[in-house]
Amino acid sequence: MLIQVLSMLLIIFGIAGTVTLATSAGVVLWHYHDARRWDFRWRWRNWRLTQLSAVACLFFLAMTASYGVLGEVWVWVYLILAVQTGSWWLVRVITQRS
Repeated sequence: MLIQVLSMLLIIFGIAGTVTLATSAGVVLWHYHDARRWDFRWRWRNWRLTQLSAVACLFFLAMTASYGVLGEVWVWVYLILAVQTGSWWLVRVITQRS
């Protein structure tokens, strides 16, 4: 019974967190939509997106660990999301110009 309640809370938290992260990325992209390439605002937008992708990767890893402990199938969905956001973040960090 307790595992089912915890699983339901994790589903709600996972959906809310994913929607919040997607909304935050949309807000950042909308706020800096008129930034020209290699401008200060363009660099600031990229910095914000890099930070947001790192937070998203950590969130998805935490959700993966939570579902892994419970033995739920959702662990694979969050693991794929964590790998995707983590690889995007790693590519962004490696290819940044100083």
